[in-house]
Amino acid sequence: MLVKPSERPIYDGQMTDVIPNGSAPGTTQITRELAQRLVEQVAPSLVHNVNIMDANGVIIGSLDAARIGTLHDGARDAAVRGEAVHIAPGDEHPGTRPGVNIPLIVDGQVVAVVGVTGIPAEVLPVAQVLVLTVQMLLSQERQRDNASWRESAIRDILSTLARGNLTESRLISGLRGVDATLQPPWNLTGILGANQSVALLRHLRELAGVVAADINGAVWVLSGSSTTLGHELLRQRLQRSGERPLRLLTGRVGATMPQLASDAERLGALLARPGLLELVRADSEIRLDALGLELAIAGLPTAMMEDLAESVLAPLSAALKETARVFLQGELSITGAARELGVHRNTLVQRLDRIELLTGLNIRQFHPAVRMRVALAADATRYVHDAQ
Repeated sequence: MLVKPSERPIYDGQMTDVIPNGSAPGTTQITRELAQRLVEQVAPSLVHNVNIMDANGVIIGSLDAARIGTLHDGARDAAVRGEAVHIAPGDEHPGTRPGVNIPLIVDGQVVAVVGVTGIPAEVLPVAQVLVLTVQMLLSQERQRDNASWRESAIRDILSTLARGNLTESRLISGLRGVDATLQPPWNLTGILGANQSVALLRHLRELAGVVAADINGAVWVLSGSSTTLGHELLRQRLQRSGERPLRLLTGRVGATMPQLASDAERLGALLARPGLLELVRADSEIRLDALGLELAIAGLPTAMMEDLAESVLAPLSAALKETARVFLQGELSITGAARELGVHRNTLVQRLDRIELLTGLNIRQFHPAVRMRVALAADATRYVHDAQ
């Protein structure tokens, strides 16, 4: 990891509750772990010993473990001068050996010194190439670290939004800190399918006007300047990006800040109890405001959910529970449910009659169907909670 002290505030002073873990990208310093890794990467291709020293001249990376942590006077001089220092045979000081020490300069500052042991005239070309190699490896490490920090920052912002702790001005300020200049109106969409989250996040990073993070097993996508057309285009691009059809939980398009905060709270509640969504029709896109029943159940205490499930489902076998679930999910269609279950229509009717006999609920009628639907949802939620 790179240690990067902050050069500028990423969030305003009012946003301490959404500051992510770790500092914002800024001036690069090389840790001992990174220095040692860089040495081990380049050393096999060289016949000379290689050391990396910090900006104070202390050896922090070397194949000679005994030298790590010791002061190298030549490296300290190179860091102070900002130029290469040659140590010829016979000119060594305690803690130094003949060779060349070249400062590694990033963003105009010396962050380390690369030293190659040997006769200076022989190892200077090697040292110069080695510094370029280390700079390239350091740049790659820095890019990976910056991307990781940004994803962490976005995740913290969206998580804080779901807790209802953000005003719109603070949200905009936080997004600006991760170089995302989003503006209202808003839309929040959750994408289910954790097995595709890495590819989805990679795809979403290439899109303008959105930020995204993986939270609670789903990818949360926040869109700015939200319109119906813009959302439809985003939905189409997301569906084309996946290997299999994606399932979207969509908040309000063109939402105000209070609506966005409400949608974030709803999405978080549903994803905390994913079993609830197993009973919803498997459409490619489901509006959050169409999941009122599921949201109501998600807010119930566990003991109450257990009682709701047991009071209705206790007499039913697994096959009868599945029959009820498929029948209700299929809009009370006997033909459709029979096809889905792979049974004859008469068999399905017999099962529905059996459910009524055991529970007293004729789920072909509206009110008994709602009660069964609540019981099944509570049961699915309890099962997932117990599994977790």
